[in-house]
Amino acid sequence: MPRLPALHRLPPVSVWIGLGLVVFAACLVGIFARPIGFLSAFWPANALLLGLLARYPVLARPPAWAAAAVGYVAADLVTGSPWGLALWLNAANLLGVTAGWLVLRRLDDSVLRLRRLSSALDVLLAALAASAIGALAACGAAPVYFGTPWTDLLSLWFSTELMNSVLIVPVVLAAPHADDPAPLPSGDARLWRVAPLSSLLLAEGVRMLVGGPGMLALAVPGLLWCALSYSPFTACLLTLLVCLWTMADVATGVLNFTPAHAGEVFSLRVGVTLLALGPLAVTCASAARAEALRRLGDAHRVPDLPGVLARTALLEQGGQLLAQHERESAGLAVLMLHVDHFKRLQAEHGHAASGDLLVGIVRTLRQLLPTQGLLGRTGTVKFAVVLPGLSPADAQALAERLRSAVQAYAASPQGAPGLRATVSIGMVHSSALGGEVDMDVLLLAADAALYRAKAQGRNCVAT
Repeated sequence: MPRLPALHRLPPVSVWIGLGLVVFAACLVGIFARPIGFLSAFWPANALLLGLLARYPVLARPPAWAAAAVGYVAADLVTGSPWGLALWLNAANLLGVTAGWLVLRRLDDSVLRLRRLSSALDVLLAALAASAIGALAACGAAPVYFGTPWTDLLSLWFSTELMNSVLIVPVVLAAPHADDPAPLPSGDARLWRVAPLSSLLLAEGVRMLVGGPGMLALAVPGLLWCALSYSPFTACLLTLLVCLWTMADVATGVLNFTPAHAGEVFSLRVGVTLLALGPLAVTCASAARAEALRRLGDAHRVPDLPGVLARTALLEQGGQLLAQHERESAGLAVLMLHVDHFKRLQAEHGHAASGDLLVGIVRTLRQLLPTQGLLGRTGTVKFAVVLPGLSPADAQALAERLRSAVQAYAASPQGAPGLRATVSIGMVHSSALGGEVDMDVLLLAADAALYRAKAQGRNCVAT
């Protein structure tokens, strides 16, 4: 997967054309998996598009939806589908993807990277929304074009979209990012590292040899072991491959993915979906634990920063300033700053050099803050700035000066002269929220704006 900043720098037309081609190719895969006269047995296009839009928020713009629509319709038309059917079913495809995207777009970056305990539940909710809306929009086509009851298309569409979303979306979200931290050191021997995969292959061999409906869940122990042992991407990819292979193997010679077997197909797909949810939940829990351990280790390695408030003190003093300036109708602005790619800098230049850089960045920030401004630390390399008495325009201008000053700052630690970094900044002004707000709300809003700044390519200010 390309990293987001690189994707953002591509000419927009190239991005939209590429997205349309991806959707077109994925649709062709689904079309060639269609039984004669009905829907596809496997339709990856919707889940793939949903995952891409959630992972790269910069794509979720009107040209992307237009390019996807062209890709959908073009794939149907070049393979001989009538215009009416192509427009109806692909409108349902887009409505389903939109419903899933509306669920995922509200989530922060750590949830979407499957590093929170709730990530598996959020993916399931998005899959349910996409499946339900798409199925409801499409089911009316059954009596018109296929001569079957609308309930058959409803159940088959819902079950395939649910299964595909739960299997494919996590793979797209968890695909390696350019700024992923290095994995935590492990003392496991090489032979022990391949043991989870070996157990999974052995279970699949036994399942195929023995057969029977009870063997469907034989892969669960191996998938759970893989989820505990490997990265989220590797674990999700193995789950995808095993579940698709299991479904194909169970269905071969027994089921045809048509209304004649609607009940059995629905049961099989829901079963495969539930089979995938367990490993996905374990993967997210394991990644959340690893992230917590990494943050704990970073907290010990990053130096103390004199003059920077802890979160508790920031909330207390910021709350006092907010109450004072709200009474004076001036309000205040809150900035959330994050040092871009700091873990990569640590890996490349060492903790001492990157620590010196961080101290210099903080010193640079403090020199530009007004007298009443507060600087607090909310994460390892994440900082909040409270700016009382500034208008939204003045606060944004100051945020740009802070960003430029950090970009221009060059540390000169021993062994790494000229070491530089940039910051992404999210900004919110109390006047924009209206009503009664407190510092917690302002920090959350600024944090949401910070994630938008990261999605726009980093080293920028988002409001």
